[in-house]
Amino acid sequence: MSQPKRIVLGTAGHIDHGKTALVRALTGTDTDRLKEEQKRGITIELGFATLDLPGGQRFSIVDVPGHEKFVRNMVAGAAGIDTVLFIVAADEGVMPQTLEHLEICSLLGVRSGIVALTKVDMVDEEFIELVREEVTDLVEGTFLEGAPMVPVSAITGEGVDALKEALAELAEKIESRDAKGLFRLPVDRVFTIKGFGTVVTGTLLSGAVKKEEEVEILPSGVRAKVRGVEVHGEPVNKAWAGNRTALNFSGVGVDEIHRGNTVVHPGTMGPTYMVDAAFRLLPTVGKPLEDRQKFRLHIATQEVPVTVALLDGDLMEAGSGGYVQLRSKEKFIACPGDHFVLRAYSPAKTVGGGKVIDHAPSRHKGRKAETVEALEVLDKGEALNRLEVFLMLRRQKGLTPPEAQSALNVTIEEARALLQRAVNGGKALVVDRKTQHHVDAGFIEELAGDALGLLAAFHDENPLKRGLGIEELRSKYPRYLGAKLIVFTLDKLQAEGKVAVEGEFVRLSDFSATLSLEDDELREKISSYISDRGYEAPTLENIAEALGEDAAALKPVLEYLVGEGLFVRTKEGFFFDKTVMDGFISKVIDLLAERGEVSVADIKELTGLTRKYTIPLLEYLDTNRITTRKGDVRVAGVRGKR
Repeated sequence: MSQPKRIVLGTAGHIDHGKTALVRALTGTDTDRLKEEQKRGITIELGFATLDLPGGQRFSIVDVPGHEKFVRNMVAGAAGIDTVLFIVAADEGVMPQTLEHLEICSLLGVRSGIVALTKVDMVDEEFIELVREEVTDLVEGTFLEGAPMVPVSAITGEGVDALKEALAELAEKIESRDAKGLFRLPVDRVFTIKGFGTVVTGTLLSGAVKKEEEVEILPSGVRAKVRGVEVHGEPVNKAWAGNRTALNFSGVGVDEIHRGNTVVHPGTMGPTYMVDAAFRLLPTVGKPLEDRQKFRLHIATQEVPVTVALLDGDLMEAGSGGYVQLRSKEKFIACPGDHFVLRAYSPAKTVGGGKVIDHAPSRHKGRKAETVEALEVLDKGEALNRLEVFLMLRRQKGLTPPEAQSALNVTIEEARALLQRAVNGGKALVVDRKTQHHVDAGFIEELAGDALGLLAAFHDENPLKRGLGIEELRSKYPRYLGAKLIVFTLDKLQAEGKVAVEGEFVRLSDFSATLSLEDDELREKISSYISDRGYEAPTLENIAEALGEDAAALKPVLEYLVGEGLFVRTKEGFFFDKTVMDGFISKVIDLLAERGEVSVADIKELTGLTRKYTIPLLEYLDTNRITTRKGDVRVAGVRGKR
């Protein structure tokens, strides 16, 4: 569905340079809505207005504060803008916040704008030209180099029409935002309206939202239902990326949402405590950035404290850049491609900013060349290459299609297609069809290699055991690895013919337990001894004593013979000849068929044994479902019926 282009225009500039007055002259709207703002004559909070232009284009204007104390509010407003109306007063020229606002806009990824030289009614033409030259020097090398520079007066109206025409021309060059991606609305205002309830506003960064949809407020995870949607005061059924949007919620109180929260569709993304980012330190900082310095992170409408870990050097010189990991003790919301600003605590000033490239990284330890190489691909690579790196970095976590969508900032259809290309190219494997959980193929190969190594070592140490218990094998892997990953790896190895799974045991496919010549001779002695004992089954210790052998040396041979089906071992540790046990079971089944039940006395009479041996025999019958205990007697179990 084609939507009219809606563009968010932000103001920027030093305090008292006429930003709000110019917006009022352009739109007729006074964006200073607070009593304190009107009393003091300065903008404190964000203000909003709509500007309809010749040709049918519409700008949503975000008017930001210029005072240095309210730069945090300025950043919250500038985070969602498409283009900037950069304001410099002709009677004062470039001032401290003029430069800082230009730096912030650059760091936040703003790529176009218009310069308005305000208050031209207060100075002569010669002074205006001096300021024009000063601004030209200021914007050289920035996104505003070569931008239109329009002299204007909000008092007399001079230049207002020319400014509108310049804005209309600028609007034609700005591309619409992607309405197919993840829905994200960073909240910049929260309030209540009598009879309606909780309302939030923000600039819709990507995707779309409509009435009656369920949404999730991050980072708290609170759910709400959208009762109504407005785009600059106009009720609509659906808001799209690029719209200045107001959402009216049901099911959530005004105290449960705050500026800095992000509204999303449920389950599409989650909060994080750290991000990997490409960062640039401003040249105006004047000194290098040291590892582990602390700053305030401004991203979208959020502000959280962070520690900056340098990933490719001990220092970062002013005016240079590199890769960093931003770590916070507070949850925040970010997606790859999001721009951010870092500000120092004291003095409070902007030190730099950049772009998020991984929103859910692991904590990097030390500085490794391979980490920087991976981040370079995430920063500059094609979508498929970035996906493959994300898979490599996520290792056991892997990616589902929604997680790939969030990581790559693409549509869900594009995410599925890219994952399939990774599978087709041998770079990914689907370890869970239901959730479409994709894992790096190289990581699965590592797990497979570990399994083969563990089995080989086990066979060397236990040549008479038929295999390693699957649960025991799983226990040898780190606990954070899910069971599904291990099962998938074993299934893959089995399909490749490298391992054999037999019941609860797994072995290398080319391994078979065999007795040595000495062990074979020992088997004959053991078999003869156990057979001769009949129902009076011996324990390991009995056998070792009778044969004059070491019990520890006998144990693996006995276990092998049990595995081969020659003997039966009860849980009490008695060894019965398999033929004797089969004959005993047959007699018990006959007795059950005749009497319907058997007692301890019946078993004693049948075998001629004392209670010492009859109880283990009955326990064995119960365990193998030949019998089922019913009070003091046994009745036929599932396998004890004719």
